[in-house]
Parts: sequence; structure tokens; C-alpha cells
Amino acid sequence: MSSTFFIPAVNIMGIDCLDEAMIAIGKYGFRKALIVTDAGLAKAGVAKMIAEKLVMQDIDSVIFDGARPNPSTANVASGLVLLKESRCDFVVSLGGGSPHDCAKGIALCATNGGQIRDYEGVDQSTKPQLP
Repeated sequence: MSSTFFIPAVNIMGIDCLDEAMIAIGKYGFRKALIVTDAGLAKAGVAKMIAEKLVMQDIDSVIFDGARPNPSTANVASGLVLLKESRCDFVVSLGGGSPHDCAKGIALCATNGGQIRDYEGVDQSTKPQLP
């Protein structure tokens, strides 16, 4: 049995990837980002640096530093609340696998509604995730 899935994401990696990412983000017409990261990167100032680079693209942002190792449903729910309250129109994940997983869960629930546990299994969502 085979499965097909589509995860629309843009991943930019390598030397000068941050500058390239900022240029790419600027072309989409986004207005406000939810930056999803962990407490360590936030404390080190990396998330703030990303926020400052977004401002240079005329994009506002808010930082969610609640991503934990192996993010829980509560981590996703907290980030989703911040995204909605702040009226963010896209998500930037910053860090390792846990912030990325948390960001994907937030983006999925932002467009499909409900809680992340509603999407356990295959083909449970009906709409694309927030960019």
C-alpha cells in the first residue's frame, strides 16, 4: 500500500540562506509573521534578529518561543492562540525539528480549525496549511 502526501513548504538552506529567505518572503506580500522558536534561540537574540530583518521587508512579526522538545498539543495550541490574536498571515519556523514540528502544527490548525490531535492519521485535513 502506498500513500501520497503534499506538504507545501519552502526550505532555503546554506550560505547566505537568511538573506535569500528574506528576499523570498518579501515577494509574497505577507504582512505579519509568527516566528516559532525555542527559548534558547529567543534568549540568544536570534529570533529578534529575524524579526528585525523582517521589518526591513516591511513585515511585522511576533515571537512564539514556546516550542519544546517533541512539542505537545498544548505547545501547538498556545502558538495558535498567539497567531490568531496577533493576526499573523504566515509562520516562520526557527531552530531544529521541534520548532519546525510545532510551526507546522500551528499552520495546519490555523487554516483547518480544531486542535492538532484532530489531524492524527492520514489525509485528515481539507485545506492547505498557512504559509
